[in-house]
This record gives sequence, C-alpha cells and structure tokens, in this order.
Amino acid sequence: MQILQVFLGTLLCGIVLGANVLTVFPSVWKSHYLFGRRLLQELVESSGNHSVTLISPHAAQEGVDAEIPKIRELRIEGLRENWLDMGMSFEAEEMRAQSVMERFTRLIYAGTTNVDILLSDPQVRKLLTSGEKFDLLIVDLFLSDALLGLAFYYGIPTVAVSPTGANSWLNNMFGNPQSSSLDPSNFLPFTERMNTRQRILNSLMSTFERLTYNFFHLISQQSVYTNHFELLVKELPLYRDLTKNLSLALINSHPGLHYPRAYLPNMVEVGGLHLSHLNDDNLPKHLLSFMESAPSGVIYFSLGADVETAQLPQEKLAIILDVFGHLKEFHFLLKWEKEEFTAEQVLPENVMIADWWPQQAILHHPQVKMFISSCGQLSVWESISGQKPVLAIPILAEQEVMAKRLQRHGVSVTVGYDSLAYDSLLHGIRQLTLNTSYVEKLGQLKERLISRDSTPVGKAVRKIQLILESGGADFLKSHANTLNFWRAEGVDVLLIIAVGFFGILTIPFLAICFILRKSYHSQAAQDQPPYRTNLKVVGRVHSYGDQGSSRSPKGTESLRRTRSAQSLSARSSSSSMSSNSPTSPSTASTTPLDLTPPPPIQLLGQVPPLQLYVNQQRIYSSDRKTSQEEAERRFS
Repeated sequence: MQILQVFLGTLLCGIVLGANVLTVFPSVWKSHYLFGRRLLQELVESSGNHSVTLISPHAAQEGVDAEIPKIRELRIEGLRENWLDMGMSFEAEEMRAQSVMERFTRLIYAGTTNVDILLSDPQVRKLLTSGEKFDLLIVDLFLSDALLGLAFYYGIPTVAVSPTGANSWLNNMFGNPQSSSLDPSNFLPFTERMNTRQRILNSLMSTFERLTYNFFHLISQQSVYTNHFELLVKELPLYRDLTKNLSLALINSHPGLHYPRAYLPNMVEVGGLHLSHLNDDNLPKHLLSFMESAPSGVIYFSLGADVETAQLPQEKLAIILDVFGHLKEFHFLLKWEKEEFTAEQVLPENVMIADWWPQQAILHHPQVKMFISSCGQLSVWESISGQKPVLAIPILAEQEVMAKRLQRHGVSVTVGYDSLAYDSLLHGIRQLTLNTSYVEKLGQLKERLISRDSTPVGKAVRKIQLILESGGADFLKSHANTLNFWRAEGVDVLLIIAVGFFGILTIPFLAICFILRKSYHSQAAQDQPPYRTNLKVVGRVHSYGDQGSSRSPKGTESLRRTRSAQSLSARSSSSSMSSNSPTSPSTASTTPLDLTPPPPIQLLGQVPPLQLYVNQQRIYSSDRKTSQEEAERRFS
C-alpha cells in the first residue's frame, strides 16, 4: 500500500511540475526565433505545466511580443556581428551577388563559429555548471550540430525544429531517404518538376552537399563539440553517435503548399505552426487610424524580418516610392529599419514607415488588400491565413521556388528583383487589387492547408508530449541514421559487386588463354622437325638423285615444287643437270650447300611463278616422251 502511494505521489508530482525543457535557437534569422517561440508558448500553456529555458541571440520585443511566463530567455550577444564578419549579409544586393558555392561555404563557416561563440558565453557556461537538470532538448539544427552535445551531457532526448522545411542535412541526421531526381536542393531555384538539365545540376549539388557535410562540416562541428564538452564529461562518444538521441523533427512544410514527399514517422510536417488567432486589439491605435482612412485599402510592403529595405539601391527605392506616390487611393505600410527616412526621395504622404510591424495582425485586417513580399516561409503562411494576394519579389533561391508555387496556385504575381521597374510594379499591383480571382483561390488554398479541427502547433505539442512520456520514442527511429556515408549510399555493395563480376569474367578467360597457348606450342613442336634435318635431306636428294631417269626418288617431286628445293638443287648439282651421267657420291658429298636465295628465273619474259612451274612440268614431260621413243627405235 505504501509503495502504491509513493508511486502515485511521484506520478502526481511529475504531472504537476511538468518537464523542464532546454531550448536553443542559435540562428541569427529572426524568423527562426519567431517560429520556435510560438511553439514554446503553446508548450508552457498546455496542460503539461512545462517550463522552458530559451537560449537565443534574440529577445522578446517590447510592445509586440510580451514576456511569456515559464519561459526564461538567455540572450547571446555577438552572433549577428560574427555572421557579418564571416561574409554573410542581410542586404539584398550582397545576398544576390554571392554564388551558390560561395554562399554554401560561408554558411558553414558562420554557423560553426556562431555555435562556438554561443557555447563560450558566460551565461551558458554558468547554466551548464549549475547542476540544473533538464528533461528535453529542443534545438534548431541549421548548421549547429555541435549543440547535440547538450543532449548527451544531460542524458535527454532531442527534438529538432526546422523553420525553413526539410534540408539535406536534416534528412541525413535522421536517415530520411532523399533522391536528387525528386527532391530539389534548397540552394537551387528548382521545383520538384525538374527537367533533365535541372536534374543533372541538382544531382551535382546534392553530391556536393553530402560530401561537404560529411567531410568538412562535421569535422568543424566535431572540433567545437570536443573543445566545449570534454571539460564537462570525461569520456565523450563519437560525434556521429549523437544523432541517435534525435527523437523528433518538426518541419515547417505542408504537401499542399510544397510537394508530397516521403518522411519517416518521427519527422512531422507542421506548416503554419506559428500562426495564432488575432484581432484588431493587436494593432496600435495610430496604425488603425492610418489604415482605416485609406480610400481603397492598404498595401503592406516587407521583404522579410531580416532583409533591410533601407539598404536597397537608390534606383530601386526610387521606383518603389514613385509607384506608391502615384497610387494615392491606397495607403502603404513600409518596413524601414532606420529611425528616420534618409532616402534621397521624399516620402509620399500615403506611406507610413516603421522598423517593425505586427505583420500577422496587419495581414488579417480586412482593410489590407495585398502583400508585397520576398516570399519567406512564415510570410507566405501569414498571407494565406489572412487571404491576402502576394506580389512576390524573391531574393534567395528558396524564395524563388515559393513564388513559383504560389503563382501556380493562382494567388500571386511575380516581379523579378533584377527586372524591377515602374511599369512592372504598377501593373502587378493593379492586377492583384482589381482581379478578385486571386482572393477566391486564396480561400480555397486556406481551406486545404489550415485545418479547423487540429492546429499545427497543437499537433507538435502532442508529439513532444509523446517523446516525454516514452523517454525518447525509440520505436519511431530509423536505423538508417547509424549508417555512414559509404553504407548509406551503397558504395561498399557496388564495389563488391564490381570486383566479383570482374573476377567471374577475368579468371576463366585467363585460364583458357593459358591452356590454349600451352597446347599450341606443344602441337607445333611435334609437327615441325628441326631446320638442320630438312637441309640434310634436301642435300641428299639433289646429290644422288637422277633427274634424267624415268623414275624419280620418293619425295623428289614434292621437293621440286618448293622454291627452297629448286634453289638447293640448282646450286648443288648444276653440272649433273647438263649431262646424263650420274654424279659421284664423293663429289656430291664435298660440294658445299649454298643457302643464298637464287635470282628469279626468266622464262619468256616476266612469267608468274605459278605459270613458270606449269611450263617446267610441260617441258619435263615432253623430254621424257622423246627419250622413250628413241629407246624403242633402238631396241627395235
């Protein structure tokens, strides 16, 4: 009975106290912070009664994002400055000037050094040595793999958050399948419908990403991981083994907006997680007054939370302000990062500027007619939720892909950043504000993406609760994340098959060649007598043979048909050929054999060898007949 009471008391305390969650969002992009903070807000407000410690370079913005109870935030300084020092930028012109390879390489350097700075911060070091215990780690793993050392240090499972959707690094850590023919790289402006040329480029880029991740990025992250955690733990596991603690991935995507693809059971799509129910109370009074006084409505302009509109080239700013000044029936809200308007042009009266706007609340206001955006992930979801058509001016590759998707759904118009002109911008605004079909298709897309019964953030909280209750949900994990690069890609299997196939073809071929070669030499040695024996036989035949007799010795006829026999006969018995008397053996035996080839015989001009042989046979036959007739006459 007492044991049961203790068990129930422990369980009740666990339910009352909830879990202590450690969260790290190291990205300098504020959109990543806003996405994750919405998840944490729902987590601490749920029935689990959880508490959260958040480590991030961003802090709650006063007047917009009020401090949330049970969320303790540690602000890390210096990450944005280091990001700029590593060659990254928040200016549109500089971002577009970088090539794909340059941006990819600089991202790896900047991400690794930012993790090093974060783990070196005095607040983080104090937290690690304070003895405080945590039950779960929630982390943004965009180029920050060394932070998985926190999960090993505290012995807790890990939930990964991906505000930009799935990428090759996240798929690699979870062991999720990815095909270069089906899944485009985030660094290329390709949709899933790639032609042959695009698939070739995507395959090369995917291979480059995998090789760089395994043989460059992981080595740098390993160095950061070792330097910071070997002082806290005596024996560190291999860095690649840390991915075994990955229990769940929350991905900001939806098959209806992006494209359907394969995901493991512990990789969950939660597109639109950051959306919340808002009303006019979230807008300041001066902003409401400005919006409601617009004759034809309001147009909202923002290129993202981090891209600075004030740093746009003067010629592009002039085009934008000229169009805004021309459309006096609309009021414009312009995101401007500086306290004052310092552009060369005069700010039109129908334009209001601010360094930060409550974007989601603005896009839900019925007075707003359209949204001029660079098509970031969070902005797109907010425009769909508020049913506001989008005039897309994409800057990065993933934004170009999103703009293509929205245009295919019929809810946006795209104007290229490099081709931005007065006419194209004015035409895009007119088309979106006058054609009601864009709003109608937005309503259909919203019904498809945003469910009324289950919200994405509620789905994410339930999955996190499952991880806490099951101690990591190992039954959802795939063993694919235990395979290295060579085994995962099947390189070892291909090499073994290639070697076996080569051996099957090569060994029998070499054996047959050896046997045939040996048999050929043996047969040739038996069929062909030595050269000196042939010379002696030929010499005897021509020395003792009688060419004038009616019967020739055996083998003489065949020897005469050969050129060598005729030559030897002509040289050794030239005297006997002119007379009928036989040559003495002593004379023949002492006559040396001349092996020099004879000069060609001239019979009736130039006669071919075959014809010469036939003529010689006829002459020889006629001589034999004459000799026989004379002998018969004498005998008679």
